[in-house]
Amino acid sequence: MTPETIEAGSDIAAMERLIALPGKRIVDVACGDGALAFALAKRGATVVGIQSDPGQAEVNRALGNFQQVTLVEGFAQNLPQNDGTVDCVIFAECLSRIEAEDMDDCLAEACRVLKENDGLLYVLEKDTNGLFDGIIRMFDDQSTVRAWASDALLRMPQNIFASGREIHYGLKRQFPDFGSFVAKFMAAENISYGLDDINNADVNAVFEQGRKGAGYEFELEMRVNLFRTGPVPPVSA
Repeated sequence: MTPETIEAGSDIAAMERLIALPGKRIVDVACGDGALAFALAKRGATVVGIQSDPGQAEVNRALGNFQQVTLVEGFAQNLPQNDGTVDCVIFAECLSRIEAEDMDDCLAEACRVLKENDGLLYVLEKDTNGLFDGIIRMFDDQSTVRAWASDALLRMPQNIFASGREIHYGLKRQFPDFGSFVAKFMAAENISYGLDDINNADVNAVFEQGRKGAGYEFELEMRVNLFRTGPVPPVSA
């Protein structure tokens, strides 16, 4: 597929451009604290957020009940939906965080619950290009697992999809100084790096390339793989 480029100021803005959200039944895999699920519901969708981490799932349950959002504890390999009942399954920066040997099963499960026609599989990941991702790779290199996730998408049963698209967009990331950059990434959950891995002269030197005026600005490149279920169009002679 030929990559497309769109303008989007945020991930949710990109989703609004690519999915007709009002009235859609959506499964948000690895929903975290439910922020995306609530943003989708605000735009008219009904969302089930799946969270496998028991601690976060317990926090989510304590939030109570909501009309258009349901946050449950579960796994991407065993979604609590019947066959062919979901309009859209979203993997938002999470497919690459699933164990490589489980990726195929997770995608197969997403395909199971999608409607036979006009069901959408929406896979969002950071793209491994650009200065900002290059800085992050210096202390948290995710390029290998992202490649595994891309390979898993190629292994899906293509006969259930009428179309597939690859869409790219950029997000601005701004920092007043290097210290704020370090603090942001040290505050992330489940990190595999230490303070010395990020707060050092080598990372700082590359970070300096993003200086813009009194602060620093970078573009984080994002990639969406969007698949729509339905009859496979005939191949032209």
